[in-house]
Amino acid sequence: MWYCTFLFVYNYFISLTISKQIPLIGLFTQDKYDTNYSASTIIEYAVNRLRTIETIQTELDIQHDEQDIPCDMAIGTKMVFDMLHRKPRPLAIFSGSCHTVASAIAETAGIFDMTIIIYSETSSLFTAREKYPSLIRTVPGDSQHNIARKLLLRKYNWRRFGILYQYERQYTMPVTRFNDLLQDESDWENALSRGISFNDLDETQGNRTRNSLKDAFDELRKNNIRIILGNFNSTMAVRIFCEAFRYNLYGSRFQWIIVGYYEPKWWLNNPGPCNTSEILHALNGTLQTRVAKLGYNTRKRTMADLTLDQFKFDLTTFKSTNYFVGYAFDAILTLTSAFEKLNSCPNEFHIDSIWHQSCWRHELIDIIKNIDIEGVTGRIRFNNGDRIGEIVIEQILVYHSHKSTNVDIAKLFVAIPTNQSKYILLPAGNERNITWHGHGPPNDRIKRIERNQRISVLTYTIIASISGIGIFLAIGFFVFNIIFRTHRFIRMSSPQINNLIIAGCILSYTSVLLMGIDSTLLGERNSESAMNFICAARVWTLSIGFTISFGAIFSKTWRVHTIFTTVNASKRAIKDYRLFIFVGILFALDFIVLTSWQIIDPLKIFRHTSQIQTKDEDIVILWSYEECLSKRRSIWMTIQSIYKGVLMVVGSRFAWATRNVHINALNDSAYVGMSLYNVVLLSITTAVVGYFLRDQHERSYILTSIFILLCVTITLCLVFVPKVLEVAKDPSSSAKPQRAVLLKPKAKLSDDQGHDKEKPKLSNAQEHDKEKLLIQIKGLTNQNEILRLNAKKCDELITKLLSAITDTHDKPYQYEIIMPLSTNIIDETMHTRESDWLLDDENQLRK
Repeated sequence: MWYCTFLFVYNYFISLTISKQIPLIGLFTQDKYDTNYSASTIIEYAVNRLRTIETIQTELDIQHDEQDIPCDMAIGTKMVFDMLHRKPRPLAIFSGSCHTVASAIAETAGIFDMTIIIYSETSSLFTAREKYPSLIRTVPGDSQHNIARKLLLRKYNWRRFGILYQYERQYTMPVTRFNDLLQDESDWENALSRGISFNDLDETQGNRTRNSLKDAFDELRKNNIRIILGNFNSTMAVRIFCEAFRYNLYGSRFQWIIVGYYEPKWWLNNPGPCNTSEILHALNGTLQTRVAKLGYNTRKRTMADLTLDQFKFDLTTFKSTNYFVGYAFDAILTLTSAFEKLNSCPNEFHIDSIWHQSCWRHELIDIIKNIDIEGVTGRIRFNNGDRIGEIVIEQILVYHSHKSTNVDIAKLFVAIPTNQSKYILLPAGNERNITWHGHGPPNDRIKRIERNQRISVLTYTIIASISGIGIFLAIGFFVFNIIFRTHRFIRMSSPQINNLIIAGCILSYTSVLLMGIDSTLLGERNSESAMNFICAARVWTLSIGFTISFGAIFSKTWRVHTIFTTVNASKRAIKDYRLFIFVGILFALDFIVLTSWQIIDPLKIFRHTSQIQTKDEDIVILWSYEECLSKRRSIWMTIQSIYKGVLMVVGSRFAWATRNVHINALNDSAYVGMSLYNVVLLSITTAVVGYFLRDQHERSYILTSIFILLCVTITLCLVFVPKVLEVAKDPSSSAKPQRAVLLKPKAKLSDDQGHDKEKPKLSNAQEHDKEKLLIQIKGLTNQNEILRLNAKKCDELITKLLSAITDTHDKPYQYEIIMPLSTNIIDETMHTRESDWLLDDENQLRK
């Protein structure tokens, strides 16, 4: 009886002991960057630490070789198959191997339906659950970096960026997911996404392929991309930063953000076409994201009753620099916690069929996926088998001294998950700040400051006031012209034609008012239709105003030219109606052109943008302005410019030909000619200024308005101010009209007479000559009296001639003026025969 009781108790304790031993396969590859590191060291440390916790009944029995194996897929696969035949049969695989070995054994585990937990491989390829259904990773994958990148881009307002990635699936997958991550916000701009493979690194032009490295950098420069994200391995990184150095895509205006690497001094281990100093020069200031080596919160305790500070202290005894030591420790915690929750599963591990039961397979994976504990690398949670972990943002800083170059990795921020999809970005807590090459973070693009190029209210008010004053001035001249239309001086200057000049000037003033109106003054509602009407009104008022006013001035100049430039020609009185007909023809021609323009190719308002570079290369001002355009505006403008230009050229010739005619009452004398010159000069100047300042809306409006106002105002003043002054001098119109004045002839003594005066005594012959001279003087005096009478007759005839020209009711008459045939002017003395100047009989001036 006593023996049976003893055997029962012994078997009970043995079963308890056996239930705590979970057989696992341990497979670890050598760390080529840390030869002192051995996975067995951290495994023993973790298992021993958990043994001290009384509440934990499960102990992991990880079966592995004493020495880590090489990174060889064949060796790793063979070891897994060998371990599968051990007794008791392992329930799961615990691995810290390189990528090729981890990929092979993860697929093998899926075939055998075994759980595999990996702590050192971050490749995004392992997220493919259809290929690795039983894989658990305690280290965050590369796709987890996307959230940290997004937070970093948002922090510095980098909304426009480009991505260069290695053309392999493990690097393309995170890029695709990153673009998907940004879909929830519309203000992100991925300006360039280019993949580069090692086969495309040939730098010769003839061997460039679709993914050529040089072509990618050409596009970076062409698209002016400042923020560049990188997904590539360290070997490719050397080539890319070498090219960045060659293209000068680094420094204060650029920011590189890459997925960091875990091998130390990778820029030295991968020789490329550039030397190390050039690579470091381009690499300086680069930001990188990596999984956090240890957790952010140092105060929380893990299930092994261990704080982060205690773990850091214990690590000093290992003398290991392996980056994933903390994740190996957390993998032990994860498996232990999961197996603790599977106490109800059968534990007869010596039976081979035990590991086939779903309790040890599917339920174990489900428990791990839902686990939530504290580890030394932060809170341990999973999303479909992938660790939701902390991501650190670091900056690579290069310091140069006289003897050496030092590279420092500064920890800046930590992206900590709050749930499965949201992270927060916190300072790293080491009082390190990001270092910029310039005065601050670079702009993600050329900063385009959009400004509306509108005419300011002050400018428009001033010019509109001047235009209004001009309109009132023109109305004043019109009233003056009506009131004093019977005045002889006004009547002889063709007041009806003067009214046309006033009407054209008022239209020109109105066009200046219309040019300053834009959609901001009208408001957004119905502004487009109103602006289309104003566009047409601007052209019509200015064009017709110019045609009427200039045509009237031109017609008056033509009349003066016709009367006074041809000597000894028969003259007909040119009545005002002929001038009206001439202006009407010009108006009809203008009306036909403008109507055709409006029907065939109407003017409409268009909004344009002009770009102006500032002193700062990163700032460009975009001026948006409104412009009245049509599809063939240049053709219509050319048509108008041609016929109006010909009109101005001919008018200038007439004005020059009549420049010496000074009869104010007839054609406003030189003032009309001066008006013509003024119109021609300022019209040409306005056209030139408007063309060269078409992108500077307000300046163009100011200068164009000034030239138009000057042109119109000067024309009005030249035509009407002399009339006002003349009427002010002679309100009753009693003064005689102006006539041509000839200098009186002066007698010039001969040289012989001059010599005779010098003689004191005169002989008889001399006395005779003196008497003869006195007789000649007396004859000349009589002739002078006759000339005075003839001059009076000429005055009367000139008065009749002028009255007949200005009187529109009289029937037309023909006059013939006989000018002197032989007139010699020598030393300002005129010698003229009376018969050559004026016939004795008035009847010879035939009516």
